[in-house]
Amino acid sequence: MDKIIFIAVELGIAVAFFCMGKFVFPNIPKTAFEKLTTLSDWAAKFVVWAREFLKTSTGPEKMEMVVEKLKAIADRAGIDITKEELQAIAQTAYEAMKAGEKEAAATAQPLEAVTAAAPTVNIYTGGQKPAEGTTAIATDNVPDGALEPNEDGTVNVYNAAGEKVGIATPEEVEAAEKNVTRIAVEE
Repeated sequence: MDKIIFIAVELGIAVAFFCMGKFVFPNIPKTAFEKLTTLSDWAAKFVVWAREFLKTSTGPEKMEMVVEKLKAIADRAGIDITKEELQAIAQTAYEAMKAGEKEAAATAQPLEAVTAAAPTVNIYTGGQKPAEGTTAIATDNVPDGALEPNEDGTVNVYNAAGEKVGIATPEEVEAAEKNVTRIAVEE
């Protein structure tokens, strides 16, 4: 009888350790990783927020504001984290933002290269006169004959719905093209 009790206790211990290994231990690092990922995601958002809305503040002041906001998020989520760790997370998010800006600037093509590859650029200015910083919309959704100049050298002007709304002289087209600073590709 003692052997049966001993085997039952051993089986119970084995089942308990199996359950802990299967359900408890794998979730501990996963939870910590998820918390760190959550804080990193928030840090990326707060760093952009600081850049956009705290333009008159210094770098250390922006860092302090970001750390305060991250601390509030960590407290609400029940994450025990030090100020230095939050500063490290915020600094990493800042460096990632700066690296993304540098990469975007490095891959941006000058207007001449884009127009050489695609000689026709449709510029939508929203019915206003072209202003500095106009965005050109590159699209394949063009009415038939829209890319052909008229006999007098003018070109037809279309609205966003593809309806003809007027004509533009070659000079007006050239002036509009010169104001293009960004080209967006319509999907």
